[in-house]
Amino acid sequence: MNHFLRLSSLLILLAACGSPYKQLVALPGKNRSVLAYKPQYDKELYRCTVNGRIIFKKFHLSGVLFFKKVETGTVHAVFQNEMGYTFFDFEWNKDDSFKVNQVIPQLDKPALIKTLKKDFSLLLMKGLDSNKEYFYSSGRGKTLYSCFTLDNGVAYYVSGNNKLQRIENAGKHKKVLTISIAGKKTDNAMPDTILFNHHKANFTIALHKLERHVDE
Repeated sequence: MNHFLRLSSLLILLAACGSPYKQLVALPGKNRSVLAYKPQYDKELYRCTVNGRIIFKKFHLSGVLFFKKVETGTVHAVFQNEMGYTFFDFEWNKDDSFKVNQVIPQLDKPALIKTLKKDFSLLLMKGLDSNKEYFYSSGRGKTLYSCFTLDNGVAYYVSGNNKLQRIENAGKHKKVLTISIAGKKTDNAMPDTILFNHHKANFTIALHKLERHVDE
């Protein structure tokens, strides 16, 4: 009964969303879970640039963002400038519980931290349950949408030709976030390039993978 209610709620939300979601077709039965694409890594380094606008004021940050998994299973996302000054240090423990270890005052805003948590959680596939995954296809059936309900809206993992292509987050009426990815060497590799495009908040985060050095 609870499963039916969750599915009904998701269908209502899906119908309320604008194009292209209203054109999606529900797929019966169990399909391949998108969690087959969940990233596996020890440490990945990215050149990171953040650009946006608040009212009439533009802002820009650049540096190195790295994702690191430690022996306990905890994952860190750390953003530093070229001199090693840390903008933020976030972590998820082995149970995907989120914690802020460090953040500069300029970024220590509840709404911003919530947004960044969601961004990286979606990318790293944190807190997703395959038992609550629903499958849809595009009108022509060539693109698969794996859907998960979130605390606020729905996450869509979009794949085609057996490759994960992008991640989208939609609210009740429109798309909120698109995460474009490219350059996955294997199903479980971290992408070479990642672009977080926040449609409502009007800012982007661009990541370009860096080669790791022996002395890191």
